[in-house]
Amino acid sequence: MRPVIRATVSALALSVFLTSVRVPAQEAQIRSRVELVLVPVAAKNKNGRLATGLMQSEFTISEDGKKQTITSFSVEPVPISAAILLDTGITEGSLERVKSSFPALIGAFADDDEIAVYRFDRYVEKVMDFSSDRLQIERTFTNLLSTTASPSSMPGGPFSNAGPVINGVPVIPGVQSTGRSSAPPTKVLHDAVFQAAEDLATRGSDRRKVVFVASDGRNQNSKYSYDAALDRLLLHEVQFFGFGVDTSVLQRVGSSLGSYAKATGGETCYSGSQSSLETCYSLSTEDARNQYILGYVSTNKRPELKPVFREIKVQLARAGFDIRFKKGYYQTP
Repeated sequence: MRPVIRATVSALALSVFLTSVRVPAQEAQIRSRVELVLVPVAAKNKNGRLATGLMQSEFTISEDGKKQTITSFSVEPVPISAAILLDTGITEGSLERVKSSFPALIGAFADDDEIAVYRFDRYVEKVMDFSSDRLQIERTFTNLLSTTASPSSMPGGPFSNAGPVINGVPVIPGVQSTGRSSAPPTKVLHDAVFQAAEDLATRGSDRRKVVFVASDGRNQNSKYSYDAALDRLLLHEVQFFGFGVDTSVLQRVGSSLGSYAKATGGETCYSGSQSSLETCYSLSTEDARNQYILGYVSTNKRPELKPVFREIKVQLARAGFDIRFKKGYYQTP
C-alpha cells in the first residue's frame, strides 16, 4: 500500500505546485492591463524661465474630476522626435525670415534628437523622414533655403496646373472675365498637423514627440478638421509648439496655433523678426525636453467597446508659477 500512498501524495504535491505556478501567471496577465498614464508638465516662474526644484508632493492631478495618486515622478530630460512643419503660404518676407533662421533651429536640437521636415500650403509634402544624421538635416534645410516656390506651385504635384496662374491660383478661362473667383483659397494646416501626428506615432516610446509649426495659423479647406487633428495629437501623446508669423494681435487670440498648443501642453511663440524667431526655437526645444513627468494609474473603469476621452487637470501647490499640460488622453478598452 505504501507505494500507492506515495504516488497519491506526489500527485497532490504536483497539483499544488502547478496551481501555485498558474496563479502568478494569471496575476501577471491582469497586471499587464494596468496602464501608467504619463503627463508631461511644463512649469515656469514669473520671469518666464523653467522652474526647477519642484517636488512630487507639490503636484495634484485629477482625471474626469477624480483625484488620482501620483505613483511616478521624473525630471530627467529625454530625446525628442520632432516633426517640423513649414507653412510656405505665408508672405514672402516672412518666409525668407523663417528660412534664414534655419541654422538656429538646427542648433537647438541635441545629437540624440531626430527630425522630420514637412512643408504645406495647398497640400502637405514630407521633405525629409525622421533622421538624426546632422549632415542629412543640414542638406535638407539648405535645399529649402534655395527653394522659394510653395509645394502647390511646384510642377508634378497633385495641384500642378499647366495653365496660367495669378497669385498662385490657376486661371480658368471664361471665369475670371465674368468677375467670379476661380476657386476658394486653400491652406491645409490641419492636414499637415494630422499627418505629422500620425507619423510621430511610429517613433519610440522613450522619446518626447513634438510638432513644431512655423505658420500664420490660417487654414482653409483641409480634409481633416481641427478637432480631428487635435484628437490625433492627444491619441499619440504629441505636444504642439507654434511659431506664429504674419499675425496681428487680434488674429492671435483665436489662432489654431494657440489652441493646439494649449490643448497638448505646448506653447506658441509669436515673432516679427528673425532674431526673435531664433529665440523662440531655443526656448521651445528647451521646454519640450525639460518637463516634469507625472505618472498615475487611472481609477476610472476601462471602457468596454471604444476609447473614451479622459480630461486631465494638474495643480501646483506653490503660487506664482504658470503650468502647462495636456488637457486629456484616450483610455482604451
